[in-house]
Amino acid sequence: MKKVLGLVLELNPFHNGHLYFIQEAKKVVEPDLTIAVVSSSFTMRGEVSVIDKFTKTGLVLEAGIDLVFELPFLCAVNSADYFAYNALKILTDVGITDLAFGVELAQPEKLLEMKRLVNSELFQNLIREELDRGYAYGTSAYRAIKQLTEDEDIIQNFTLPNNTLAIQYLRAIEELNPKIRFHMIRRIANNYYDKEASGSIASATSIREKLARAENVELFLPNFTTPINFLNPKAAEEKIFFLLQYQATILKAEGLGKIHGMTEGLENRFLHFIDQASSYEDLLQKMATKRYGTNKLRRLFLHILLETDKKYENQKVSCLRMLGADKQGLDYVRRLPKDIKKAIITTFKQHETEDLIEKELQATKLYGLLSEQKVLHMEEYKIPIIIGGKNDDKRSS
Repeated sequence: MKKVLGLVLELNPFHNGHLYFIQEAKKVVEPDLTIAVVSSSFTMRGEVSVIDKFTKTGLVLEAGIDLVFELPFLCAVNSADYFAYNALKILTDVGITDLAFGVELAQPEKLLEMKRLVNSELFQNLIREELDRGYAYGTSAYRAIKQLTEDEDIIQNFTLPNNTLAIQYLRAIEELNPKIRFHMIRRIANNYYDKEASGSIASATSIREKLARAENVELFLPNFTTPINFLNPKAAEEKIFFLLQYQATILKAEGLGKIHGMTEGLENRFLHFIDQASSYEDLLQKMATKRYGTNKLRRLFLHILLETDKKYENQKVSCLRMLGADKQGLDYVRRLPKDIKKAIITTFKQHETEDLIEKELQATKLYGLLSEQKVLHMEEYKIPIIIGGKNDDKRSS
């Protein structure tokens, strides 16, 4: 195939803005095949997704994606640089020629300049100085970039969520396969953190807030046939808070010190405030400092629940877990090189002892508890969702 388009999607939840992005990316690239990497039931920022990964798969297949791979828990619940690299590793392994991603600043030359600055030794030195002053990584990066450029577009857009990921995608392409062509799709109507809707377009943040208040969100979602059972994010957070209280009594300081993301002394701060806090949000706000931002803490809370070992910190990890495909996607998989085909995991049968799979199964069990889908983890042992062929809608075990 001449053009294989790759997309990285979190979909928390899948809304009309995502559908626009997919359609616009396909319009710009005109691919022969489109492959999506979808983060699992937990997100890069440590949030519980309001829809599970199996539902996400059905939705993106309805949206016209041909092949769906998973970005597992250990790959996804990570800082932007590792999230982006791990996702791009999957897409490069399966042979994409083009990558499209959303941005708030659709000026390629300025995003490339941001990438150049981030890669510079001077930026790395400056950010270390800011970290040493006690600032969180995001704040340190912003303070560092202000010292390196007077371009207000770069300064004001540098830390916006989509731009941050865009820079990391560009860095990953440079490292993994510089031949991949990239395409920037400008975000429309709403930014990531906007809480007000613009017609039928609303940010994922505003939709999640509506779901937490039990409000109807159908106006902001594509009219697809895949059934959706939304998780209430606030209710899930309170369950996490309860489980964190339990983990604090079991792991104590010594055990907590071995957890992914637990920097020196943070375990004592956690133990101090877990007894004082009255809720998940209260714990988050009590623990947050200029060094420890809320995204880092949300990720840390999930890693505490799953007891993720520190050995996974700052590690580039990935696996080829196929969640779904249409007929064209299956035909493409059959033509992949033998070593890549052999590496593709379609079911957890015979893979349970592998680190990423073992942790992913634990993550799915946790999500099942949080969403009151206690047997959700059994979906991991079924074949991928296949549409458009004789196996359409049949997921036998």
